[in-house]
Amino acid sequence: MKSILYSALLLLPALAQAQTQNYVLKGTINGPTDATQAFLLYPINQKMRVDSVPVSSGHFEFRGTLPEPVRANISFGHHGTPYNQSRDGRREFFYLETGTVTVTTPDSATKTTVRGTPLNDEHARLSARLKPLEDQYDALKKVIDAQPEAVRRSPAFAPQQGKLAAIETAQEKVQTDYVKAHPDAHYSLFVLFGLLQNTSNVARYASLYQDLSANVRNTLRGQRIAEQIKRLMTVAVGTMAPDFTQNTPDNVPVTLSSLRGKYVLIDFWASWCGPCRAENPNVMKAYNAFKDNGFTILGVSLDNPKTRDAWVRAIKTDGLTWTQVSDLKSWDNAAARAYDVTAIPQNFLLDPQGKIVAINLRGDALHSTLSKLLNKAN
Repeated sequence: MKSILYSALLLLPALAQAQTQNYVLKGTINGPTDATQAFLLYPINQKMRVDSVPVSSGHFEFRGTLPEPVRANISFGHHGTPYNQSRDGRREFFYLETGTVTVTTPDSATKTTVRGTPLNDEHARLSARLKPLEDQYDALKKVIDAQPEAVRRSPAFAPQQGKLAAIETAQEKVQTDYVKAHPDAHYSLFVLFGLLQNTSNVARYASLYQDLSANVRNTLRGQRIAEQIKRLMTVAVGTMAPDFTQNTPDNVPVTLSSLRGKYVLIDFWASWCGPCRAENPNVMKAYNAFKDNGFTILGVSLDNPKTRDAWVRAIKTDGLTWTQVSDLKSWDNAAARAYDVTAIPQNFLLDPQGKIVAINLRGDALHSTLSKLLNKAN
């Protein structure tokens, strides 16, 4: 079984005693397939690891030992395709822990069904409760996205946006109710971790964490989440944004605090990040609409020396005319660490005094928030 290791900022130093997890994953492709390799992606010892095994007559099997239960994902390589070129991957995570996990599919990783082990069972139960809300959200989002931009941003369309927000609130309640009802469940830590991503309500989740049992909080993951909450509290809405200095592509140092006096969007992205590039046109529209009304953007790239040229090309290709900086340290970017950035795109909106007023404004939310703050009509 071959393995490839990747850096992962999401995994922090272990703070508690590990409990060995001996897992088995058995997979079956029931229909005709040209898959030749199965790839298993999961975190271990502060690295993302990709294991691979051959697919033989539609069957494959992984075995391994982990220091703790982890989220994982699976993909297939066809005709010898390596992992980094695979386009056949499962859309959702599943869990590896002591026990046997079975993965079945009619033909591709995108259609896999996962069964086995308590964490996967709990995940399936919570997912079933969330699915009606997710279906409502997807259907409404499809209707909204089909409208012209001018219609979406008109005051008359606000109720539709409000319905989306209401569904998100309902989804959050299902998840928080689960954590409250299962203080002794290790799966509650995974649910809480998801809630903590891109949230502006850290204090609420800090309280939710404290209500977990000591046995759960003292696990490796429980201690990491405690540290994550501590860091997030320093960059929550209402706190002063940590200052930092990084260089432009022309090696000109720029300090965040030098932009005081305007609303500033700190936009974390990278040239290799597909969702970031997809969001760039929206960010550009907001910049062009409000740049003459007390608003600017500071782009912070998580590129590295090998992708520096791609970063420069992406700035030009995407038409990003605002200031761009990076220390070219990828996920070890000092600013990203200071703001606890564990996924991109991610952004922080600061007021003219340097205080964080909003987090992760995407799509129409960025435009509408700026419109309210800068007293400018849509």
